[in-house]
Amino acid sequence: MISVNFQFQRNILYTHDIYIRTIVPECLIEYFKLDFDIIEIDNAPEQFCKDFPIRTVPSVKLNDGSKIFEQIAVNDYLVRSTGKEVEINKLLGSSDDLIRQTNIKSISSFSGSDLLNVLASYVKPYIGMTSYEKTNEENALKKLDVMYKFLEEKLTTAKYLTGNEITIADLVTATSFKLGFAFMYGKEWREEHKLLATWFDNVIHSKYLEFHFKDFKYPEVPKTL
Repeated sequence: MISVNFQFQRNILYTHDIYIRTIVPECLIEYFKLDFDIIEIDNAPEQFCKDFPIRTVPSVKLNDGSKIFEQIAVNDYLVRSTGKEVEINKLLGSSDDLIRQTNIKSISSFSGSDLLNVLASYVKPYIGMTSYEKTNEENALKKLDVMYKFLEEKLTTAKYLTGNEITIADLVTATSFKLGFAFMYGKEWREEHKLLATWFDNVIHSKYLEFHFKDFKYPEVPKTL
């Protein structure tokens, strides 16, 4: 991350290394070579809180003073700001295919909130971020099992979650799965969930996310307490 002289305002993406939701916008900026400074909020806490009192990341402040926050809105803006119609229609869905466009938004919303929150509650005790409670883990695993089946059903008929081309829904969902694949989904789990494991590997090594995941390694066994 870099420091910025706020007297000479540029386009800014506020981010934080520990947050999952910032991965996709950072990768989009890298892939499309967008004119943004990526600012770690710990390096500019006062300015960040002044610009975004609600204190959520990712957040964007444009050089004209416009502000955008929340992952789906930020991702949407970054993709559309490229002006590259082919990539825009591919990642976000074409305006003449309302159903697919809606499905992309629906899965992005589900994965960036419900899936991520439940998965994080399962993984966090194993990486020292929260205390372990057996009941909480059992509840999380029950919910996750339903979520796995929901996503696997989509992958039985297509390579990606909304069809045979990668979209923003795949990028958001794959990054939301990062905690699971990094710590809890050992070789046995990946064998049992081959559709999800193959899909995840394809997405994280795509041209859109390879910047972040180039050194990603899978665990042989789940992390233990």
